[in-house]
Amino acid sequence: MMNKTLKISMTALAVALALTACGGGGGSSGTVSGASTTTVGPITGFGSIFVNGVEFETPGASVSVNKASGDVSNLKVGMMVTVQGSVNANGTSGTASIIQFTDELEGAVISNSITTGQTTGTLNIMGQQVSVTSTTVFESAVTGIASVDQIVAGNIVEVSGYSSSTGSIDATRIEVKAADLASYLASHDAIEVKGVISGLDSNISLFTLGGMVVDYSGATLDGLPNGLANDLYVEVKSTAGIDPGTGHLIASEVSIEDDGAPGVQGHDGEQLDIHGAISRDFDTVSGTFEVNGTTVLIDSNTELNGMSTADLKTGVVVEVEGQFDANGVLVANSIHGDIEADQELQGVVASVALDAGSVNSGSVTLADSTVVLITNETVMEDDRESNGGPSQTFNLSLLAAADTVELDVYTDSHGALVATKLKREDATSH
Repeated sequence: MMNKTLKISMTALAVALALTACGGGGGSSGTVSGASTTTVGPITGFGSIFVNGVEFETPGASVSVNKASGDVSNLKVGMMVTVQGSVNANGTSGTASIIQFTDELEGAVISNSITTGQTTGTLNIMGQQVSVTSTTVFESAVTGIASVDQIVAGNIVEVSGYSSSTGSIDATRIEVKAADLASYLASHDAIEVKGVISGLDSNISLFTLGGMVVDYSGATLDGLPNGLANDLYVEVKSTAGIDPGTGHLIASEVSIEDDGAPGVQGHDGEQLDIHGAISRDFDTVSGTFEVNGTTVLIDSNTELNGMSTADLKTGVVVEVEGQFDANGVLVANSIHGDIEADQELQGVVASVALDAGSVNSGSVTLADSTVVLITNETVMEDDRESNGGPSQTFNLSLLAAADTVELDVYTDSHGALVATKLKREDATSH
């Protein structure tokens, strides 16, 4: 996170004040300690679970995974979750009452632009452009696919991440589920993708989600009494996959998703802490932009930490804290942007130091005496195959001297190295 607070420009401030006077916003009080709040972001570690820098205790929490009842053991690092619960006065701990995970898509790869030996780039998965970054968590259930560059057309992949709902996803987690559609359908009902309908042509039963044309001529429409319409947010399921002749996705079912609108919806006074990618640029006239489809308003109380309104561009990853107004718009109390790692370190752990009372923040000292700070927001991934295999509940307290690690880091304003991601690996992998 960035710590330096930059005041809003006078122009943007005047716009925000005018909007408030006209009823467009009701002021922003941010997250009230101990009050009920909703937190949306990727899981970065366990102990119970860490989301947006907050450790949420989970005993008694109701858990759902892709709309099916589950438990905490079904959750994994990198999954984008919605947590309903409370946050304590310290801002770093809380209690979850409901945890929900829903993937963005689970479907067939069309193409992979990531070159051999690289770990970042883009994939085309059922017409959606999926960006893989240094903090994306990767897992594969298919023998022979050990990294994202080895994914090939036809593989079935599940993606969790920051979605624009219009064809682009910044992946926080990618998991290869099956080598092909036939093997996938042996244990699953259908592949699926979500998005906002465009280019609807009811005469020939086609519409578009992102870059994928969907043929719904034989599909069941679920929860759509008035039929389909452009700009409606839906989920498409398919048992037939992509027609090799037309390139169209053959839908078996089309259902309404999240009441037909992307993003998080809330009522007046409800609090939200959302981590995601900007899906619409900041507009100086309305004083708004969108994060993962959720409309965000900047008002006179909003603090921009380490950025200005000019930085609020599509694709930029931010965290916004605020509360909804009577119009269902999220009025921001604070906004800050993620700092991207600018170097990668690999080495053997010499020692680990935990912060008091924490299982997931502190520091790691490598054998060459390099010290790296680990925070509640550091993505903690275990990729070690030996000694029982990867731990699905990995955190800093489980890291030990002589472990081999890979770290993505940046240098903070004090000259310290801070990890955006820590991955424990087999010693034989280097």
